[in-house]
Order: sequence, then C-alpha cells, then structure tokens
Amino acid sequence: MVFIRVSVGRKHMSNKKIAFVIHSLGRGGAEKVVSELSIYWQKKGYKVSLILFDNQVGYPVGGELINLDLPSGESFIERGIILLKRAWRLKKVYQKTNFDLVIAIMESASFPSILVNPQTIASNHCNPDLYFSNAEWKLAKYLFPKAKKIICVSQVAMQVFRNKLPPSTLLGTIYNPVDFGRLAYYAQQEAAVHVDGKYIIAVGRLELQKRLDRLLQAYAESKLRHEAKLLILGEGSLRSQLKKQIDDLGLSGQVLMPGNIENPHPNIAKAEFLALSSDHEGFPMVLIEALAIGKPVVSTDCATGPNEIIQHGQNGLLVPVENTLALRDALDELFFNKPLYQHLSHNAASSVAHLSVDAIATQWEALAWKA
Repeated sequence: MVFIRVSVGRKHMSNKKIAFVIHSLGRGGAEKVVSELSIYWQKKGYKVSLILFDNQVGYPVGGELINLDLPSGESFIERGIILLKRAWRLKKVYQKTNFDLVIAIMESASFPSILVNPQTIASNHCNPDLYFSNAEWKLAKYLFPKAKKIICVSQVAMQVFRNKLPPSTLLGTIYNPVDFGRLAYYAQQEAAVHVDGKYIIAVGRLELQKRLDRLLQAYAESKLRHEAKLLILGEGSLRSQLKKQIDDLGLSGQVLMPGNIENPHPNIAKAEFLALSSDHEGFPMVLIEALAIGKPVVSTDCATGPNEIIQHGQNGLLVPVENTLALRDALDELFFNKPLYQHLSHNAASSVAHLSVDAIATQWEALAWKA
C-alpha cells in the first residue's frame, strides 16, 4: 500500500510555514523522519509543504505535496543540468511562499535549495566519508558554508564535516525522532508474518551494506539456532544470493525472508530481540524503534549511529564490525543470559525517551524561531 497524505485536525493554529525538500518519500530512514515531523507539525497547526523531485510516497505524511517532477539523471552532465533545473523550480516555489523554516533532506535536495535560498537548513542523513563523491565534496565545500546551518544525523557525521568543510560552516546535530504514541499503536496491530515459536528479527534492505550474509553465518554457528528462528524483513538485490546461503548453511525453514511488509512493528514486538549487522549506517531508525517497543538489540558498532543509540550492557550489545564470532556470541549471550535480557529489556524504552518527536521537533523549531 502506498500512502498519499494524512489530513488531521489542527490544534493551536499558527501561521508558521514549514517546507521539507527531499528527492522522494520512498521507504528509507530519512524519509521516515520527514513523515514523523510533517505529521507532528501539521497537528500542531503549522502549514507544512513537502517538495519532491520524484513523486514516490511510501509513508503517511502531513501537509501539501508539491511534485517538481525532476528525478535524478544518469550521467555526470545530466545530473548537473538537473541540479540547476531543481534550483530554478525551487526558486519559483520560494518566491510564491515565504517559508519560516526550510529543511532540505540529503544532498540531492540541499545543493539546489542552498543555491537559491541561503536560509535553507541542510539535513544530512548519512556517513559522508562513505557516501560523498569527490564532486559532492566540492559542492559541499562551496555551498554548505552559505546555508543557515548543516544538521547532521550523528556526532560522528558532524565531526567528518568539521574536518573537511570550511571553518565558517555552521554545524549541529539533531537525532532522528520517534512518535512513541503512533509506534505503540502500530506495534499492537496484528503481525503480518506468523512465526511458530520463538524468533529473533532483522529489518533492512537486502543489500551489501546490511551484511545479512554475516548475520546468517553468525546465526548458523550459534546455539540460538536450535531455540529460535531468524526472521528477516526487507527486500533487495541480494535475495537470491542470501537464499542460496540459507540453503547451503542448512537453515531452510529456520530463516524466513517474506520480503517487505507495510508494518513491521508487531513482528518486532513479538521477537525476542532485534539484530543489526551493517557495515555502516546513518542513524538507524530500526534500532530506536525496537528499543522504544521495549526490545533489546544486538548491533555492530559501525559508523555512524549505533554507539550513539546503544549503551553496551544497558539497553543492548555492541559488537565489532566484521567480527562474525563476536556477533554469534552476542546473539547467544542475549538469548540465554536471562538476567542480562531482563536488564536490557527494562532499560530499552527509557533509553530512547530523549528521541521523542516532541523533543526533536522543538530542536528544529529553535533553529528558525527561537524565542
């Protein structure tokens, strides 16, 4: 199911106007942040506009959708032309509406927005060390100092920018938000996937970054495999490769890969715990959401995000990246060590309370109209 728009009753009417600029609203972490904040601000009474370059909408949103119909180009030259076209069309939108707050999400939106509106706040949702090309770094060094502020998704990402951008660049960090009320409602719905017996869960795209191959290997070597199944929710280009690995490891029937589901939260709530095995992340929403539901987590200590969410031994377990044995041992430790499991579960929800949508939205608002 594809969501289009959510209309909600307005409270505390305000004339504040907020614009999000983003490539599309497909099902990703940055897009989920836009979903959470747009609904929150529309409920608060602000006029919210969501300016897209590609009309994909995979989450519920609050506000008016404005599709500029300028999807990404293939070649370097084509991408440069599209950047200028995006800037031109954004300029027309900004001339029509004087927004009080403009948040441009990721570089595909930040670069053209800053070109025509220096009041743009650029929101980065990745590890730039891994994702920025040489051309993007050149643009960032030229454009980012002109923006009102560059907001990073983690402290580590902010430090990368601080090391590489001109000193005049204004930098800050605001974490991803969670609407705990809506999350609790989603988690109480009927689970889309029925699993007989106990299971652990992983949620993510079936792509190399997520290193589900490593999770499968760790699970295959664990004692846990004899006690609980592994449910992997997500879709991607490595499905056939992962399916072959499952067969080769003798895990058919033990590992379930039903694909994408619209609402994974009931399955997270019914799982023993969540595992994340990525090589790198931005600020993984799935960890926050699992903890908010009350589930402890096992995660690689990858850059960036997990070690700013997980306090090792308090709400989850962190293991070194590329260490399959450590991941295996952590899976077994969390499953079989009941006192540890109870301790982490008890701390899970409270450990992410500071990431409530109310608290995070207030930080964003302070950038535009601090009293």
